[in-house]
Amino acid sequence: MYQNLYSIRMRAARGGPHERGGRHISGAERIVSEAEIPNIMNKLFFRAQKHELGRPDFININIELLPAKDIQTVTSLPVYTIRSGDHREGRELAKKVLQLFGIQHHVIEQGFNLLLGDPSENETGMRGAILMDVNTGHRLEPDPNRGIRASRMDYDPETKKTLSQKLEEFGLNNNHVREALCLATKVAHMPGIAAELCWSDDPGYTAGYVAAANLGYIRFNHLKEKGSRRGGRVFFFDPALGTREEVIKKLEQEPYVITKLGPVYGELTFDEFKKLIEGIPGK
Repeated sequence: MYQNLYSIRMRAARGGPHERGGRHISGAERIVSEAEIPNIMNKLFFRAQKHELGRPDFININIELLPAKDIQTVTSLPVYTIRSGDHREGRELAKKVLQLFGIQHHVIEQGFNLLLGDPSENETGMRGAILMDVNTGHRLEPDPNRGIRASRMDYDPETKKTLSQKLEEFGLNNNHVREALCLATKVAHMPGIAAELCWSDDPGYTAGYVAAANLGYIRFNHLKEKGSRRGGRVFFFDPALGTREEVIKKLEQEPYVITKLGPVYGELTFDEFKKLIEGIPGK
């Protein structure tokens, strides 16, 4: 049984709070012991101040007690990287992987189109994730302007240290990969989530991923053009396996801590990836 821990969540914007139209600059969160709170608060503050998108004029840091009885412990998803030469190839490969998850072509296209947005509009990125009906492609968020926010997840300190060592072997030991894997692991454990599609809104980071509980966290070196601020995530949801209200509550409120690690693989071609996952139940 875990001891009581604390959730620390930071979000930063320019032009005022997000709720009043401020442009998102940075966000991050941790789950830590009481003794770690001052140090982590300081790190999150300076992370917000030094983001590549610029200096924010609004920073919110929230601290919340997490009773031990509420904390779920899980194993991280296996990590794969599929080689892609550019964002066009990466997107086609990501679509092929999503089809391996059993998602229909028109639903996959709808997910990509929503993340790519209207080319005539300014690039603003999305405030939260899209919750999409995996059968119809319809959006299910109560407020599409806000979206859904997966929150309250982190690694056990020793587990995070071991993960960093594993990722270092493949040149992947950075905040983007560690935090994306953590979020994708929590999302994959949610009732009714069939898969996730994501790429970052950070202009200098072109990688993205798809993920699902039965296969893992599958990275692509390029899912968008360098310099683009468009990014976001889609949660493909099957209403037959859970209610919208239940999955949103768990995504946003239920704390998850990763205490064990799945395997980490080096870079693969799509065909090598398919061969590697042959025989995995439920693929």
